Amino acid sequence: MSGAPERWTMSLHVLKKGLDVPIAGEVTGNIVDLPVPASVSVAPRDLPGITPRILSREGASVKVGTALFADKAQPDLRLVSAAAGEVREIVRGPRRVVLDHVVSVTGDAAESFRQWDLGALKKISRDEARIGLGHGGLWPVLRCRPLDKVPTMGSTPQWILVSATETGPLAPGADLLLGAGDGEALQAGLYVLKALTPGAVAVAVPQGTTHPALANLKDVDVHQFGGPHPSGDPSVQINHIAPPKGNGQVWYARAWDVALIGRLFLEGRYPAQRVYTAAGTGLAAPRAVRTLCGAPIRTITGDAAPGPVRWILGSVLTGQVVDPERWAGFTNRMFTVIPDRAERRLFGWTAPNLGDFSYHRAFLSGFLGAGGRKVMDTGLRGGVRSMVPVGYYRGVVATPDIEPEFLFRSIIAGDLEESVKLGLLDLSMEEAALLTYVCPSKIEFDVILRDGLALYEKEA
Repeated sequence: MSGAPERWTMSLHVLKKGLDVPIAGEVTGNIVDLPVPASVSVAPRDLPGITPRILSREGASVKVGTALFADKAQPDLRLVSAAAGEVREIVRGPRRVVLDHVVSVTGDAAESFRQWDLGALKKISRDEARIGLGHGGLWPVLRCRPLDKVPTMGSTPQWILVSATETGPLAPGADLLLGAGDGEALQAGLYVLKALTPGAVAVAVPQGTTHPALANLKDVDVHQFGGPHPSGDPSVQINHIAPPKGNGQVWYARAWDVALIGRLFLEGRYPAQRVYTAAGTGLAAPRAVRTLCGAPIRTITGDAAPGPVRWILGSVLTGQVVDPERWAGFTNRMFTVIPDRAERRLFGWTAPNLGDFSYHRAFLSGFLGAGGRKVMDTGLRGGVRSMVPVGYYRGVVATPDIEPEFLFRSIIAGDLEESVKLGLLDLSMEEAALLTYVCPSKIEFDVILRDGLALYEKEA
C-alpha cells in the first residue's frame, strides 16, 4: 500500500486457525462503579518506545489532565494525571527507571483543552490532531506495526486500523468496554485519526455484531472478523487486510480508546474514567469495575481466593506478572488472577484427567468431548525439550504464509535476514503465545520472538 489514500469494500474475514483457551473464571454481572481511589498512577513501563522526562515532581499540585511526564525525544508527547491532587511519589526501579508516577487524589479540578464539535473535527488538520492527542495524554493509545510500539509523532502511517474485537482468554471486549452511547465519541475519534494518515481508516468489528456504538459509522471501511483467537488481535487483522509495505507502518488502536480520543476533543477535558475487568479462578468474585485510570490493583480486583495466586496484568497468554500492591496500567484493561501451583499428580499424563484441557488430546477428556471451561493454574505439566516438528504449530498461527518451525529456528540461530524473510515482522505476539501454550516441548516462543525483534531493532 502506498502513501496515497486507498479504500476497501466491507468484507468478512473468518479465520480457521487459532485456539480459544477454555479457561474458567470469566467476568459476570454488571459493571460496578467504585468509589474514588485514594491514589492513581501512570506507569511508563506500559508504553514501549517512550523514555519519560519528569514534568511534575514530588509535592507538585496537579489537576486532571496536568502533564506528569513527557517523552525525552518528543516534548509534545505527554502523559497526564487522571486525578487532581498532589504528586505523592515517583517510584523507581533498577538504574532509576520510572515505574510509577503516583498522585494522591484530593479533588476534581481539571485542565481545559480545546473543544471541538463533530462537524469541525471532519476538517481538523494533521498538526491540530497530533498536538491535541499529544498534549491531551492520549497519543500512547496508538501502536504501530511492525514492532507494536508507540509511534513517533513525526511519522505517518500508511493506514490506521481501529479494532473493536477481542478474543483473548477472559479478555473484555466491546460489550463491556464500549458503551452503547459511545457512538458519537467513537465517530469523533475516527475523524481525528483520519487526519493522521493519507490512507484509509478501517474498523474491525466482531462478526454479526449488533453493538449500537458500531452502527452507522461514517467515512471508514468496516471489516468483520470471526473465528478463534487470535482473530480479534489487531496485528493479525492488519495481516489479513493490508500488511505494511516496505519500510512503512500501519497504526492501530482499540475502539474503546478511540472513543476516549473523541471525548477528549468533544469535551475539552481528559477522560479519566476507565472500565477494568478482573478475571480468573484466583479471585473470590471476578468482576468488571469503573474507576479512574491507574487506580490501585487491589481496588479493581477485590479479594483473592484462598491459597497462593499469581497476579497478571493482561491475559494468561501475553500478560505480565505484577505486584498487586501497585496500580493499573495505562492501556491494558484487564487483570487475570490464577492459582499459583505446580503440583505433581499420581500417574501423570496416563491418568484420565477428565477435568483438564489438552490441545493435543493427551488426556481421555479429549476423546470424550468434555467441554466447558477448565480451572487452569501455573503448572507446566512437563519439562523443556528440543523443538519437535510434529505439525501442531501451524494450527494456531492465523497469519498467512508463516512456517513457525523454520522461523523460530532462524531466530534462535541469529540469522536476521532469514528471519525477516520467514515472517519475523509479521507474526503477532498473541500467535507466539499460543505457540508457547500448545508446544509439547514447553518452549517459550513469545520470548524468542521478542529477542528476534530486539535484534532487528538493533541491527536494522
